[in-house]
Amino acid sequence: MKTRINFYQKSLRVRRDPVPLQGMLTLWIGALLIVAITWAFYAYKEHANNLNLQQSEVQLKKAKAQLQIAKQQLAEKQNKTLLVNELKTLRQEIQHKQQFFNYLEKSSAQSITDYADVMKDLAQYHEPNIWLTEIKFVGQKVILQGQTLQSKFLPIWFNNLKQSPFFADKEFSVLELSTLDGISEFNVATDLRNEEVKP
Repeated sequence: MKTRINFYQKSLRVRRDPVPLQGMLTLWIGALLIVAITWAFYAYKEHANNLNLQQSEVQLKKAKAQLQIAKQQLAEKQNKTLLVNELKTLRQEIQHKQQFFNYLEKSSAQSITDYADVMKDLAQYHEPNIWLTEIKFVGQKVILQGQTLQSKFLPIWFNNLKQSPFFADKEFSVLELSTLDGISEFNVATDLRNEEVKP
């Protein structure tokens, strides 16, 4: 036999909040932390790129000062052959550094992983008798253009490059070589895609 009546109906009961205040606060704090970490990372990358730009500007100024000194010495000397070669080398260095400076200026907010790997390997396996005048990334290829006084150093340089981490197991697909006034100009391209390691 029923002795009590329940007037506390289902519609009057307290409903559980599906999104409590504590959960919302935790979610917002987590989102703000992710935004702050991402912003800090990009600010760090921007700062590092600015430092690279400043170093490039200093190197460019030094190279221009050396070029001016070489021009003055060239005007004073009777035997100008050695100074002409030094002048050409300095001009090539200035051109290369100017291209590198322009590239850093345009891509300060972009990823430069592939370019950095190529530059690291080119610096590590540098051949003194070869100087590069241009580096291009075209699609999935990297194109290297440069000059040398003796073309016999090109195969040595290619073999050394194949020992580097970036150029390992890659073939140079294009090779153009032309000689003008005793200076050999070359143009070589290779694939950027990772190739399968042969067993």
